[in-house]
Amino acid sequence: MTQTQEMPTPPANDLAKIQEEYEQMLGALQSIQLATVDAAGKPTASYSPAVLDENRNVYIYVSEIADHTENLLETGKASFMIIEDESAAHQIFARKRISFSAQASTIERGTPAWEAMLGRFEEKFGRVVKHLKDMEDFHLIRLEPANGRLVLGFGRAYSISADLSEVEHLKGLNGKGHRSAKS
Repeated sequence: MTQTQEMPTPPANDLAKIQEEYEQMLGALQSIQLATVDAAGKPTASYSPAVLDENRNVYIYVSEIADHTENLLETGKASFMIIEDESAAHQIFARKRISFSAQASTIERGTPAWEAMLGRFEEKFGRVVKHLKDMEDFHLIRLEPANGRLVLGFGRAYSISADLSEVEHLKGLNGKGHRSAKS
């Protein structure tokens, strides 16, 4: 394929296959890439280990020392991404990924919800969580996904709802998908 040819576009809405790939990515979740802004709009990029609940909310347990924690506590705004490991990607330009805008809220320390979710963190990440649990500068934050995007490769980008009940194949600004500069 030359650089002037359009990338082939696979069938857009094989919902069962899209759902399966989405579920596999969520099931493998260990951490998220996190984007936050402070009250003045200054952005911060970071990451955090994460746990998913049955409603597909994402939880992070983060220290006040980190800029992203202060931003989340101040603004409640975030965006996060789950992305395929570079070593597993067939094409670095088309890594599989899920990204969402999200509303952040704090789960109060010591509540049953906090205890249950910290139990999930400990089960998933081991004894280090037992140590972190006692550090009072750490906050449990729930990220409630809103609109998002699922990318499964070239020509396979989808606008998705948080629960994947709505999937729309994205075709670019002109509705034709990928195109060359000479088309």
